[in-house]
Amino acid sequence: MILVNKLDPGIHIESEHYQILQQYNELLKIYDFIDLPEPIQSIELLNSAILRTYYANAIDFNIIDIKTVKYIAEGKIKPKALAERGIEQYIKAEQWLQTQLQQPLTISMLYQLQQLLILDLYNNREDVNLFTANSTRHPEKLSLTTEMELESLFEYMNQDDEHHPIIKSWVMHFKLLQLNLFSEARTKMAGLLQYFWLSKHGCNLHGLLSLEHELYVNKNEYQAFYGESGEARDVEKLAADEQSQLGFGMLVFAGQLERLKGLLRSYFRKQVEFDKLNPRQKNVMNYVFERGYRLKEFDETVLNQRQKLIMYIIQHKGFISTKELVTEFECNRKTIQRDFAQLLSLNLVKVIGKGAGLRYAVNVAESKHDYLQQYQSDLVKEEQSEEFE
Repeated sequence: MILVNKLDPGIHIESEHYQILQQYNELLKIYDFIDLPEPIQSIELLNSAILRTYYANAIDFNIIDIKTVKYIAEGKIKPKALAERGIEQYIKAEQWLQTQLQQPLTISMLYQLQQLLILDLYNNREDVNLFTANSTRHPEKLSLTTEMELESLFEYMNQDDEHHPIIKSWVMHFKLLQLNLFSEARTKMAGLLQYFWLSKHGCNLHGLLSLEHELYVNKNEYQAFYGESGEARDVEKLAADEQSQLGFGMLVFAGQLERLKGLLRSYFRKQVEFDKLNPRQKNVMNYVFERGYRLKEFDETVLNQRQKLIMYIIQHKGFISTKELVTEFECNRKTIQRDFAQLLSLNLVKVIGKGAGLRYAVNVAESKHDYLQQYQSDLVKEEQSEEFE
């Protein structure tokens, strides 16, 4: 029996990679904090799926109008031409993989992707008949060597606990590009299985990720990993250069995070009517978007539920008075004043004005208190400790 060496990727996780992973965790919390309405979430999920489909096909030199992709995804038109059917089959492939999230990665998944992306594309057509036999495609069999390498790769993906799922997704992506898979759709299969893997491990930002967009933007550099003609380039050199592949992949991931952060920021600004605010209020709202989620990190022994609610009200209104909060919470003035004394001591708020015009606003200039460390979540402790390393 031939034994396959266990895949041991030659990668080193650098500080920049950890920072990108932290950026992802932070963006996930911002997403939860701004609480997008359900209709908006559905719209953006569809938009992201359209972008993944459009750019995956564009990378494969199948460039088609993005409105057509949208209409096919929404079921508004029936695809007829081969290019349009390629869009439809890609959508079917992604949808099928989403039904397999409870399953481990297997070679049979690649054969199913071959069926959807290649065989069904060319064979299930109205114009295929006895006189167009050359247009049909026959199933391809992976070589024994390729299957052995895939088994090693999937064993690493399914069983390794050392590396973060996002890191592992790029190891798999570039390994699939190097392997001798099928005659077509190599980059599509690598992208689809990467998205499957990220979805399986809850690392796709609730379905909003579209890494294909960033790969297309960086297409020239990306092509160095798989070749313009689909032929793998110097495999030994690429295998020895896993660190540069990971670095490229993580930069691509960071670029996607920036795009999505801009998207979330635009929705947040609509929620708070940002354009109607004065410069000071805009400054506060920018701070709230970036840091407001951290309120949830405070233990109940630091901020009680009412104090957290006070902070949320201040963040969304810009500032508020004691009198307004007395009415809001139906409690006496001294209770609210004690709350503000606590918030002031933590430098979470600051005082604006005097006398009857006195208001409380978010203290944009944060002050760190060492004694608060004991109340912070482990994630926040890790983030803060790494900032000083």
